[in-house]
Amino acid sequence: MKALTQQELQTFVSTFKSVLEGAQLQEVLVSDRGLALSFRQETSYWLILDLVPNTPSMLLFENQNPFKKGPKTKPVSLFLNSHARNLYVHDLFVDEQWGRVVKLLLKNPHRECEVEIRLIPKQCNVIVKADGKQIAWDKPLELCLPPKVENPPAPRSMDEFYEEWFAEQGQGKKTSLDPVAQWEKQKQKDLEKKRKALAEIHRQLDSDKESLWQQAGNFLKSEGHTDVPESLKACIDSRESLSWNIENCFSKAKQLVAKKEGARERLAELLVEIEKLEKSKFSEKTAKNKLGDLMEKTEARGRKFHLDSGALAYCGKSAADNLALLRQAKAWDYWLHLKDYPGAHAIIHRQRDQEIPLAEIQEVAAWVAKESLSSKSLMVGQKVAVVMVECRFVRPIKGDKLGRVTYHSEKTFHFSLRQV
Repeated sequence: MKALTQQELQTFVSTFKSVLEGAQLQEVLVSDRGLALSFRQETSYWLILDLVPNTPSMLLFENQNPFKKGPKTKPVSLFLNSHARNLYVHDLFVDEQWGRVVKLLLKNPHRECEVEIRLIPKQCNVIVKADGKQIAWDKPLELCLPPKVENPPAPRSMDEFYEEWFAEQGQGKKTSLDPVAQWEKQKQKDLEKKRKALAEIHRQLDSDKESLWQQAGNFLKSEGHTDVPESLKACIDSRESLSWNIENCFSKAKQLVAKKEGARERLAELLVEIEKLEKSKFSEKTAKNKLGDLMEKTEARGRKFHLDSGALAYCGKSAADNLALLRQAKAWDYWLHLKDYPGAHAIIHRQRDQEIPLAEIQEVAAWVAKESLSSKSLMVGQKVAVVMVECRFVRPIKGDKLGRVTYHSEKTFHFSLRQV
């Protein structure tokens, strides 16, 4: 196969830069052909640096690593594990001055590391710089300005290049990472999930269980335990007293009516979300701004709130759910809680450096207040104080009651509830 041309390399970097931006480097593997770098964003990605001297290549795969770990390590991999592991992708670009040279910048608030990837035939190399030190895959040669190419060959598509690369290794054709296809796949997955939720809500609304519990309560109230109809026996616990069963039946009926009211509200929200998702179209901006679902990752229960800015707000159903969401949240996500008052936690899941409008923060803060305070104590115009802090500054208290945390560097918002 032929090595990547300058134009093909530019296409590769511009296509996958948004996929890797903000991803965390988690693993570095060495094979007999080069390096495999594992990054974690919403899913796992493997950046393959194939350092075959005559045909160096750079490829990206989702949830698969075609390189097998070699029996020996290399100093450059040890250096990467020591100085670059757990850092985040800050930038990825082609250094056009030197031709087929790619710069990968990794950093966090305390450290940074530069990985220079040379994909020039017979001069391929990986050079890592961090903390004033430098190490390379092979002894670096002095770079020269690239020659001008007249009548360059037509560039291959990414699919064609991946196919050639797999064929060269005798592995046949494999599907490459196509951002549009991945986005469409996720869109269909989200639609399927929402439609299943919609069908479940319709089943819940069509159910008449509350009527059955109401009938059981009325029967017990007028007739007692004697000659209970077969259709009502499932609602009655023969081990408990008559008064307990009457109260339980009416309580169950009331709970089911309340659940139906909540289901109708959620039904309206779901219809809007499904319509919006069906009309959505792929763009580089939407692909980059796609946020993963924290509840799906953690299997936590609770409520999710879509904000106009594209951020997502979550409120767990229990202390355990809140803790699971906090542990899965990004360091830059926001954590909100009523000040000096026990109650619900909320997390605003956002893109790194994304500014959340004050109106949306107040909207989430009001949501936290309503989830924390009883309906009897909520009043229009009631003043509340909500603290907001980045999740990096929130720590669960070990050995204390589940859900108890400490935090610092918070901001406090004072506002009045507009509606109950």
